[in-house]
Amino acid sequence: MDYTKIFTRAIENKSKYEFRSVCRAINAFSNFHCGDWDNWADNYWYLLRPTIVVSYDKCYGYLCAEYPVALLTKHCPDELINFFDEFKILHTALEEPMSCNENILQQYVHDKMVFDECFVNNCDYSFDDERFKMVLHRLDTGQKCYVDSSCFTMKELR
Repeated sequence: MDYTKIFTRAIENKSKYEFRSVCRAINAFSNFHCGDWDNWADNYWYLLRPTIVVSYDKCYGYLCAEYPVALLTKHCPDELINFFDEFKILHTALEEPMSCNENILQQYVHDKMVFDECFVNNCDYSFDDERFKMVLHRLDTGQKCYVDSSCFTMKELR
């Protein structure tokens, strides 16, 4: 699913977004929690889950800390969706694999390089291109240290 449109709209609405207030309001519900189970979790995408700990595959989705956007799973209750509507938080289904314009996605990713891996198919590179070296490294080692904007997962965003 392509997230370019919703991520762009969220960037445009950033100035009106107060994440801490939204997070506190979600946590005020007796049956919802915004945040992970551990202290080392991601600081940019917060897990939305029931108050009672469940497995990750039963969680409700993720709320972005920087921009007013939530990516929701099929388990997300209507009450939480209505909350997002009331607080003007953009939301959509979390469907993987994900794609997004690389310039937009770069604003959501902080510790990795972002690029569209399709440049290899188009032969749009030189052999000293950093992106090309990263793709070769992935092919050689199986370790991916970048986000491919044409095909990525939530795990890569976090």
